[in-house]
Amino acid sequence: MKTKIIKKDSINEDSAMAHEKQLATDLELISLIRENTDILQRHPELLAVLDVPHDTGKAVSLIERQVAVLREKNQVQENRLCELMDVARDNERLAKSRHGLALNLLSSRDLDDVVSTVLDVLSNELAADFAVVKLFSNDRQRIEQSSGLFVDAGEDALKAFKTMLEQKNIVCGKATKEQKDFLFDDISGDINSVAIIPLVSGANLGLIGLGSKDINRFNPSIGTDFLSQIGELISASLAVQLES
Repeated sequence: MKTKIIKKDSINEDSAMAHEKQLATDLELISLIRENTDILQRHPELLAVLDVPHDTGKAVSLIERQVAVLREKNQVQENRLCELMDVARDNERLAKSRHGLALNLLSSRDLDDVVSTVLDVLSNELAADFAVVKLFSNDRQRIEQSSGLFVDAGEDALKAFKTMLEQKNIVCGKATKEQKDFLFDDISGDINSVAIIPLVSGANLGLIGLGSKDINRFNPSIGTDFLSQIGELISASLAVQLES
């Protein structure tokens, strides 16, 4: 009895031909599906025989996979919607705070009343651990009488705020050591994040400093529109009181 010998090259050739044939069939099917995207609607019975490999290695029906994908998309959309709702609620809260601040400033009787209102509102609404107002003055008597509030407009330490005051920029996040020392004095070492609001109304009136022990409380990602708007309100109110 003769033994039939199958050459290795012949096996490889047959395997390559089978692979090419399968590839040609796959390409043809892909082309047909692309041209007939509603095939499953016209022939729903196909759903019963189609299987899609799952990440776990098990097989799931195509419709189950489609449902899973839709659930993932819905979850992403739901999370996004929740984020937008949180932003909307926060904006509404800030708008009410801005309105309340404006009313309180209008009813303030004097400079001390304005400063007290500002410190109270900003500390509560912005959850600042420390809040301070520094006003610039060339009046030596006023500076000596209210040294905690008024500072010499020509003081060298104000050079650290030169660009901010010129451009009316809000600083939110980290501040230089010189800036923190000027605003918060002995407690500057306890502050890890700050918001600094320049007070400008025709002239440079002063600065508001808000400090937090939490490094993430004030950071560059926080929108500064609210801080800019209340800065303008406070500046206008201070300008009236300082002229009187």
